[in-house]
Amino acid sequence: MSTVQAPPARPSPAERITQFIERNGGDHKRWFIGVTCNPREQLISEHCINSTRDPFLIIGCDTADEARRVEYSLRKKLGGWGKRFDGLDPAAIFVYTFRLSSATVPNLT
Repeated sequence: MSTVQAPPARPSPAERITQFIERNGGDHKRWFIGVTCNPREQLISEHCINSTRDPFLIIGCDTADEARRVEYSLRKKLGGWGKRFDGLDPAAIFVYTFRLSSATVPNLT
């Protein structure tokens, strides 16, 4: 009789972001977490990250509501920077995070 094992569960978006932050410096207060519909544009144009130097991660969620819940729960639980919006763009399904530096917006100076 053989037993079939279920494949390991994929980490949730919040777990993936937490693991990424832990692997890249840990101090959650030095990280920005946001939600957007266009993460690459947001990271490069608004936050001025350098994609070869600044650690960042983009996670797609199923809905904008899920993305907001992930962002809010991480910032409430772990701290960190972010920006709250009153409106909910249904296309904003990406949660992104990047480590703050002297060159990013906001920055650590």
